[in-house]
Amino acid sequence: MFKKVNFLLVILAVFLILSACSDKAEKTGGTAKSKQIEAKIESAQYIKSSRTEEEDQDAIAVKINVKNLLDSEIRLSPYDGIKLYDGDQQIGTETDLYDSKVGLEMDSGGSIGGGKSKTILAVFEVEKDKKYEIGLNPSIIGEDVKEVMLELDTAKYAESYETLDDPAKAFAAYVDQIYYEKENSDYEKLVTADKPVLQEAAKKTFRDTIKDSISGEISDEQMEKMYLSYRNMLAEKAKVDVKTIGYANDKAVVSVNITTIPLRDTYSIINDYEREYSEDTGSFDRQEKTEYIISKFDEILSSIELKTSENKIEIPITKKDGKWVIKSVDKYGEKLDDIFIKGAVY
Repeated sequence: MFKKVNFLLVILAVFLILSACSDKAEKTGGTAKSKQIEAKIESAQYIKSSRTEEEDQDAIAVKINVKNLLDSEIRLSPYDGIKLYDGDQQIGTETDLYDSKVGLEMDSGGSIGGGKSKTILAVFEVEKDKKYEIGLNPSIIGEDVKEVMLELDTAKYAESYETLDDPAKAFAAYVDQIYYEKENSDYEKLVTADKPVLQEAAKKTFRDTIKDSISGEISDEQMEKMYLSYRNMLAEKAKVDVKTIGYANDKAVVSVNITTIPLRDTYSIINDYEREYSEDTGSFDRQEKTEYIISKFDEILSSIELKTSENKIEIPITKKDGKWVIKSVDKYGEKLDDIFIKGAVY
């Protein structure tokens, strides 16, 4: 009789354990399953969002594929159905980090049809190389929902963390090579661009600006020499500080602060030199004055006071085939040649 009772108790205990397990989600690494949904981490990457000014904030964007195992519709969104757990501490998704400029779009509705799958983007503030759990709580009418847990090991995505500054490095290398002809090893490694075409466009911007300031004729040889003098002076005096402020999905936004030579300021200085020349020589010949200005061009450049940008210069760039493509205009449509050659900064 005693053995029979013990046997029944063992059977009951096993039944209770199996029942409890059936109510909980089955979890294996980056995948998990319950009666209602099946979920897995599709991919993840460290990101930067241009919507926050916190430079030391580490954030990760996680793409979670969720399959609805029911016949009826369910709802799951980063607003209230997805949470991050650091041990016993619950952390919500960082809705402020979603950034449409770099393709971080938030699905606020979160509707998943019966038997359908959907990839949901969740963005979290995390600590580097730390393990977390992602909790999924779908909203299901008439169902007793069990939270599905996914394991998130941020160390697996360390490679994406190491590339967060690549957009800034790429843009700085672009400026060095295209506008200043300065050596920068990051150019060949990170940038794709038609360098001869871009450098010729930069030279044309210089030439057009100078022709607006000098009335006489300037030969191609003289113009080339003046441009090289100006470019060398830029390489020596200009300072360009570039930061990556947004980066995800092969899209980035860099912020640029520049101290440079405002080339258009040569207009008033050249007028002063021409007037002094006429007063000293008694000559008002236009071409003679132009030749004098050309001979004093380095001196004129050296006399221009450097100018620093005060307003934000934000430039969108994209990654294609492993290298960065630099657009010819900034966020507001200002030409980069105007910024880096004419020194048109505000």
